[in-house]
Amino acid sequence: MNFSSLTFNSYEFVFVFLPVVVFVYWALRSTPFVNYWLAAASIFFYATSGLIYLLPLLFTCILDFWIGARIHALKPGRLRTYLFIGSVAIQLSLLSACKYAGWITFNANAFTTWMGWATVIPVVTLILPPGISFYTFHTISYTADIYRGKFEPHNKLIDYITFVAFFPQLVAGPIARASDLLPQVAARRPSITWPQAETAIWLICWGLFKKVTLADNFGHLVGLIEPRIQPDNVTAGAGLLFAYAFAGQIYCDFSAYTDIARGVAKLFNIELTRNFLTPYFASSPADFWRRWHISLSTWLRDYLYIPLGGERHGRLKTLRNLGVTMFLGGLWHGAGIGFVIWGMYHGLLLIIYRVCGLDRFRSDQPGSRIGKAVAVFVMFQLACIGWIFFRATPGELLPSFKSIIGYWDVVDWNFVRMIGWGLALYSIPLCVTEFLGYRRHLEFVDLYADWSWFTKAIVYVSIFYAVVMFGARKQSEFIYFQF
Repeated sequence: MNFSSLTFNSYEFVFVFLPVVVFVYWALRSTPFVNYWLAAASIFFYATSGLIYLLPLLFTCILDFWIGARIHALKPGRLRTYLFIGSVAIQLSLLSACKYAGWITFNANAFTTWMGWATVIPVVTLILPPGISFYTFHTISYTADIYRGKFEPHNKLIDYITFVAFFPQLVAGPIARASDLLPQVAARRPSITWPQAETAIWLICWGLFKKVTLADNFGHLVGLIEPRIQPDNVTAGAGLLFAYAFAGQIYCDFSAYTDIARGVAKLFNIELTRNFLTPYFASSPADFWRRWHISLSTWLRDYLYIPLGGERHGRLKTLRNLGVTMFLGGLWHGAGIGFVIWGMYHGLLLIIYRVCGLDRFRSDQPGSRIGKAVAVFVMFQLACIGWIFFRATPGELLPSFKSIIGYWDVVDWNFVRMIGWGLALYSIPLCVTEFLGYRRHLEFVDLYADWSWFTKAIVYVSIFYAVVMFGARKQSEFIYFQF
């Protein structure tokens, strides 16, 4: 049995780690030691990726716990402000050093070489702790809310460590606010009811189905397409197929992680925030960001966009704030020019839609089903174009777009048919379930509570056979583990 790098879709997690953690938790639930157990289990879960990764995690926890208490104890003044700014600066410096130092020094060397300067900058390569972008935002929300007087610090370090390191959401979110999650962690939680347990199991099963059957197979298609968008090998239409396949992969992969995380948290009577709401049915860029990675978009809104001024200082500054927020949102995802361009691209879409009044045009015609359908179709295509920037390597960007707009005089129809059938096979269940959720203004997974026992049985049997017949046989990590 291999406990190295536990992931939600591993046998060790599903059949050993999770049952043991839940069983002991239930045994200790009414004792003062319950959060010691949850913290220990979370630290063990994280340490399977590497013991060295515990250093920045525990340093972050201890530092911000202490600074939060000091900020709360001080009266408004310079020292209080300096403490808060220092906390944020340390957290972002740690994140930047781990995530961007190698990329920055590598590109700096490339620039000096291109300029013909005889300067060599040592390339700095540091470890990238899994989930550091997520838990950095967890801790910043804690000190920021205390500084703004919206939250009072907690007096037990073990509860705070459990909040930051809580294993269901530690590595890939959802991004938790201290004001939402810490009170749940600190409270004495009652035992879960059978309906809660049933919902938790359903969330876990549905998430595993999306990951193993849909996301990993979409990822396989992405791998098949990638050789056709190389500088020396461009196939007509391959860029578009690449975008569609990756759109399916990243959504199913990331939303699957969130479903499993929410389900696992429910087993401890803890509610995690929703992270998705049928994003590919969005009708505008603003609507897309109300539906995609909701915990990130709302965090950026509350802790970056609004402090920058939001919409309070005129139109030009509003547009500037949108652009800066989305640029930094792209950079948050990782060190790479593609992430930066992706963030700037979405910022530009938000600006164009706002300047041109496209949101207002649609909202003035709420009864126009055709107009809404066209808006959704256009936004999906725009989102898919963005995924090319997000996923393709720098060398694949130009060939991807060349394959979309050119080379149509020579088409490899056998390749197009092969990929097309694969996309159709895995897109149909995704589209159907997303549409059912969209009609109810919910996610498909949330419809479970209204089903009869017969419908539930049919769905469980269907996903069981889908996993057996179509599930990827090779275990793969969740995409957002790298962020």
